[in-house]
Amino acid sequence: MTAEAHLYDIRYSRYDGAREARWRSVLAMARSSTGRALGLRRTAGSKVWPFLLIAAAHLPAIATVGVPLLFDGAPEPLELMPYSQLLAVLTPIVVAFAATTLPSLLTRERRDRVLSLYFSTAMSPWEYLAGKVLAALALMSLVTLSPLLVLLIGSILTSEAPLDALRDDGRHVLAVILAGLVCALWFAALGLTAGAMTSKRLFAIGGLLAVLLVTPVLSGLVSSLTDQPSVRAADLSQVPLRATTDLLPGRGYDDEGSGKPAQALVWSVWGAVLLAATTVLVLRYRDPDAS
Repeated sequence: MTAEAHLYDIRYSRYDGAREARWRSVLAMARSSTGRALGLRRTAGSKVWPFLLIAAAHLPAIATVGVPLLFDGAPEPLELMPYSQLLAVLTPIVVAFAATTLPSLLTRERRDRVLSLYFSTAMSPWEYLAGKVLAALALMSLVTLSPLLVLLIGSILTSEAPLDALRDDGRHVLAVILAGLVCALWFAALGLTAGAMTSKRLFAIGGLLAVLLVTPVLSGLVSSLTDQPSVRAADLSQVPLRATTDLLPGRGYDDEGSGKPAQALVWSVWGAVLLAATTVLVLRYRDPDAS
């Protein structure tokens, strides 16, 4: 019996369909990276930790807003907890979220050696990094910017005269958003830098936690011994909190101990670290084969 032979025309051909703009690939990378970091479309256990931290970050703001609703004559939410104080309360949660969530945005692809597959398409290394940066900013905004907005909106809605509160507190919306983004950008830069330095997620988490937990101790010790408040600017966990003190209305963040560093120095540290983080990311991904 003679077997039948079939010929199929499977030659490569040019794509003639509609083409999307290149920025769509950046948004797609940001969306998929954000969902993966939050455990979406994964097992239930992978969702517990990130959503637990996000919920914990919103609890202080929700509790503060709820006080005037539960107790007559209670102070307004912003009198109970100003914006700067809320950021100070959130610092441990923000540090934990940044260290455990952000490095995996880069370590997973490096560990699985799939970067060459990304870059063999129309996506460039810079578009890949842009998507990761957007994902990191979106993730960090969930624990920095979102609680601030909850406090702002809640203080307006629970006021005895919401329209007057909207006129008085509403003018601070841009300042609140800017402060939240300053904090989000800072921790996004540190988290992505840790993820770019190694393909081992545990190493990246441990390194970032070491930096954020050791610098407060060292800077506080040196500042106490030398009586130089400017040394406290080296506390990387508190840099965005100190930087946003003058941006946010109400009572500012007060340093414990011997004074606090000058705002100009704090902003210089903020800018220098972000520049260093950008340099590390560019050097690590400018050569796809080396990444």
